[in-house]
Amino acid sequence: MKQGVKWPHFPYDEYRLRIDKARQLLNKHSLDALLLFSPTSWWYYGGWTDAAQMHNDCWRSAMILCADHDPVVVAHNAFQSTLTLNTYIEDMRMWTELSRRRPNAFWPLFFSTIEDLGLSNGVLGVETGPDIDTYLSFDEYETLHKGLPGAKLVSADPVIWEQRMVKTPYEVEIIREGCRRACAVVGAALEAIRPGVNELEVHRVFWKAAAEHGLHNSPNVSTWLCWSSNSSEAGGVMRWITPPVDRVIQTGDQGICDCGPSYKGYQLDFQRTFYVGDPPQRQIDLYNIAREGFLETVAGVKPGIRICDIYHAAVENIQKRDPQQRPVVDFMGHGSGLANHEPPWIRADNETVVQPGMVLCIELGAFDRDGEVVGGMPEDIVLVTDDGNENLTRYLPHDLWIAK
Repeated sequence: MKQGVKWPHFPYDEYRLRIDKARQLLNKHSLDALLLFSPTSWWYYGGWTDAAQMHNDCWRSAMILCADHDPVVVAHNAFQSTLTLNTYIEDMRMWTELSRRRPNAFWPLFFSTIEDLGLSNGVLGVETGPDIDTYLSFDEYETLHKGLPGAKLVSADPVIWEQRMVKTPYEVEIIREGCRRACAVVGAALEAIRPGVNELEVHRVFWKAAAEHGLHNSPNVSTWLCWSSNSSEAGGVMRWITPPVDRVIQTGDQGICDCGPSYKGYQLDFQRTFYVGDPPQRQIDLYNIAREGFLETVAGVKPGIRICDIYHAAVENIQKRDPQQRPVVDFMGHGSGLANHEPPWIRADNETVVQPGMVLCIELGAFDRDGEVVGGMPEDIVLVTDDGNENLTRYLPHDLWIAK
């Protein structure tokens, strides 16, 4: 084991487990290596990331995960400290533009490393799909292809997602504890909603609670959304996916809070609906349809079924209560982990088999076609177990949140 690692982000046994599993999947998919340019991939496989989010070539870095060699990092010297003190990676090849003793450019060092590892004519996986954030520009992808004329470059995504879709026991414990804390944080923010309070203040309550619960200590801090609206406003009640604004909440307002904080790098995504004052019967009825259909769908999640079975059950469970309801998006949930939206997407055509260790965000709603009330779209984070599932965000009630 590498000496001098003072503050690893996960234990050595977890590191070895992830690397050894990746090697198995490389062999299964007939790949010689993964060329990883995404900071999320660095975090998952190596326990390091670009915490400053420097999205340009001045600090270009990569991680190479081989089928027959321990991980190699080709990185800018700016990452020397984190690679030395936070990771178990031993083979670190650094570059800096200001040194005469080290390579002074990324791409020549990267290509020479590929040659040194015997991968110049190999089958190499590169992150390509829409579910992985990568720092590479289109121009740099072209540089990558031109610099490896003898290699076959393919998508790394099937290997990455086959592994990341099923969480390790270590990841499960992080997500379980994060969900417990996150429910308390979102609950505190919901308690702050009342007439006369500015929407910005509700978000300040959220951030203060997040810090107090230790949910402010990871690379991706939060994606929490909480909006208030009124049917009399331009745009109506569906002010979805908007940042907080300088708006004073009033009686008759309604809205949804979505997503949440993150814990040790794992993002948490769950929804609740609120109404300010006494909700009209139409709002109560629609929310109850959504809640009942949602809870019935969650109860049916178990190993061995297909992801598409969850989608079709969700649609059926809503429409048997209100035949007029139609899906407002083409999915009924998704996986969750280092990103708050990741595979498997719960879509009608996804035949992926549900496995123990998957963490799924189940979400389905019932909405007012006239736009007078918001209806509801409950969402919970669900862990698939050996014989069913565990609702990890059960600590926050599923009732319509009524603020007065």
